[in-house]
Amino acid sequence: MNAAADSAGRAVWAGTLAYLAACLLFGLNLPLSAELLKHFDPFWLSPLRYLVSSLMLAGMLLVSVGPRQLRSPIPLWRVAVLSLCVAAFLVLYNLGLYRSGPLTVAAISAGSPVYVAAVSRLMTGARLERGFWGATVLTLLGAGIAISGRAGGVGPEGVAAAFSLRGGEILVVLGICSWTAYSILAQRWFEASTPQLRRTFLTTVGALPWLLLFWAAARAIGLVGPPNLNPTAVQAAQLLVAAVFCTGLATVAWNIGVNRLGIQTGGLWQNTVPVFAVLISLMFFGVPPLAEQLIGGAVVLAGVMYMQWQRVRNAHAALSMRSSEDRGGRA
Repeated sequence: MNAAADSAGRAVWAGTLAYLAACLLFGLNLPLSAELLKHFDPFWLSPLRYLVSSLMLAGMLLVSVGPRQLRSPIPLWRVAVLSLCVAAFLVLYNLGLYRSGPLTVAAISAGSPVYVAAVSRLMTGARLERGFWGATVLTLLGAGIAISGRAGGVGPEGVAAAFSLRGGEILVVLGICSWTAYSILAQRWFEASTPQLRRTFLTTVGALPWLLLFWAAARAIGLVGPPNLNPTAVQAAQLLVAAVFCTGLATVAWNIGVNRLGIQTGGLWQNTVPVFAVLISLMFFGVPPLAEQLIGGAVVLAGVMYMQWQRVRNAHAALSMRSSEDRGGRA
């Protein structure tokens, strides 16, 4: 029983640290992307990031396990579907932001735990874990407090305009659902022994043709202008950091978290991303946080930690029950 309990405890800690790393890097992505989008349109920025990320992940695979790991162990049509889910998330989310505005997107994104639970139930039939709704209420409450703080500085008319429905809201929800589908299928379609690094590399490379296709379509209909082909040294450095850390390594960490703790827990962790973005903006970009953002962030983190505590508690209770049954059987 001790060995099983230790194994379950290690899985929880590994998944927690992986989700923490992923969401920290996703948080760094927000202020970095805000800077990059001043010089690159979002449809062109995504394939650039995924190109750099693919090269980095390929190098990691070559060094760690050799060139044979660059080949797909699953049918290519499955890689294409997984990659399409990744590309669709990026395109849908960017279009939703373009059509709706940051405050509306933040409010809709706060519902990630609910969207993730619905997609997970539909695709896997998995029931909600004990403690899920309590944790969800806390993360939604915290996100609401943080969003209200950001909205408070624009005045009543600005708030009404920021939260007005302009057609992009459903795109944001669909984008989150697409990322959730990728997260689930990336664990289901590969053999259990396939490293998360290899899964991430294959889907990152596979996303490139889709992203270039979406960019070409946006360019053809006049949604975006000519691409930026001559970035400055600062812009190139920011692009490198965003691609290596916020795209490549963050996705590897995210997939490890999904593998260890499940996608429902990941939905809760997604609400920590704005919290980390605020802290990183303060530390490295000189943007002071609002009191509501700090309070809301603390509530969100409390919800995530509550879910983690429930998971450890449930695992120990299950092991204790199994041990009691074994002793009863031997008696």
